[in-house]
Amino acid sequence: MFLRRLTLNINRYQEIILRMNTRHRLNFALIITTIALFLSSCAKEVVESSDSIEKRILESYISVVHKDSIQPLPSGVYIINTKKGTGTSFKENSTVFVRYSTLDLKGNYLSTTNEALAKQLGSFSYANYYGPILLELGNFTLIKGLEEALLTLKEGARAKIIIPSWASEFNYLNSDRYHATTTIYDVEVVKVIDDYPQYELDTLQRFSNIHYDGLDSLVKGYYYKSLVEGTGDSLKAGLTARYNYVGRLTNGFVFDTNIEDTARKYKIYNSTKTYGPLTQEIHEVGESSTSGSSVVDGFAKTLLKMRYGGKAVTFFGSEWGYATETQSFGKRQQLHFYIEVLPE
Repeated sequence: MFLRRLTLNINRYQEIILRMNTRHRLNFALIITTIALFLSSCAKEVVESSDSIEKRILESYISVVHKDSIQPLPSGVYIINTKKGTGTSFKENSTVFVRYSTLDLKGNYLSTTNEALAKQLGSFSYANYYGPILLELGNFTLIKGLEEALLTLKEGARAKIIIPSWASEFNYLNSDRYHATTTIYDVEVVKVIDDYPQYELDTLQRFSNIHYDGLDSLVKGYYYKSLVEGTGDSLKAGLTARYNYVGRLTNGFVFDTNIEDTARKYKIYNSTKTYGPLTQEIHEVGESSTSGSSVVDGFAKTLLKMRYGGKAVTFFGSEWGYATETQSFGKRQQLHFYIEVLPE
């Protein structure tokens, strides 16, 4: 009798919900569903798993907000296509640039790579990177639900991907869940790339043509241009040099510098950071100094080409930089440095 009365009440609440606007409807539905789950479990005196509770809340969300108009993928992920893509399809080992935001089921934003949205939400910072983020399929770096959903999309698509926590594991044995509860990904597929190494080479040459009059690479994926020669012989491994630098991506985003005026100019100044010339023992490409410190290979190669008092610019592909190591601006990015080696 108790459960029958509860069911009748829930049906009555659902009628009320349908007369509300979307935001209020969603919040009310989640509250009623949670209460129903609690009372039902008390009546049955059965301990329900967190996954079962999450599944019932998600099903209620789909019923109320989307009127059961969408069906889940095998993993339990739901996809709501808001813009159909017409470009390149995903493959199991594709590399893709996306913009995305994450939300909870109440519509609260948890994160975003969209600059305009970040400004609207009041979370914008000039130190944060808001360009497209690179994702790689087929190498265990994406959560399963997101990868499964992306494989159904094409370049140019936009979709909301609803991922329950059990689909937020990575595709390897004993992976932890990335999310503790259901999370919505609002994804825009900017570009799908099948041959990323070639894409990098093309990007660097295009950058060279636009900014450096078609400067040729010295070796594959590495470019160097001296601005001021400096004096004496080129720096060699084992010598110590003091230098200033500005690090950018090839789209112009300044991600780091040790020059205070430059940090203030680009509004990335950090009061907890010490600015001023850095001291580095020069080391060979791919190695470290005797103290164990090191710089990325492209930076190391550039220092070995410079002299005391010299100034230079260099830009290079990700294999000369951070490669697949994720930074604040993503991974496998092409880097562009201005470097000034101070006089001896």
